Amino acid sequence: MSLSKVKKILKKFLYLLLFSLVYVGIGYVIGILISNRFDYALQEVLSYEGLILLIIGILFSMKGNPSGSSISGVGQNNANAMSFYDLEVTRLERESNPYHKDFLKNNIVVFAFSNLSIILGGILIIASTMIFF
Repeated sequence: MSLSKVKKILKKFLYLLLFSLVYVGIGYVIGILISNRFDYALQEVLSYEGLILLIIGILFSMKGNPSGSSISGVGQNNANAMSFYDLEVTRLERESNPYHKDFLKNNIVVFAFSNLSIILGGILIIASTMIFF
């Protein structure tokens, strides 16, 4: 591996860590405000915030190609024909661009690296509530 690739990976990792710590800080401020306002324990509020942030991060970070299923013709007389045409278009696209040759690039679900900071922020909030409280 060249030095420039290592620098790029290190820079991405530092941004990931920085933004996840920003999410942790924002989560703690919101947790303190909610616990003071509504008389809940800070540990409970932070654990719920961490779980919500983790789930939102996982849902936001998913992207990819649909696997060919379509609900555009549901409830119409020609629903089967529309599904067939959608599947044919998907098949033709995959034949023109070989789908299985580069499976990792054409994967159905791919996790985006930039949204990984939200997931890491949720994990850090949950871990810190387990360690410190």
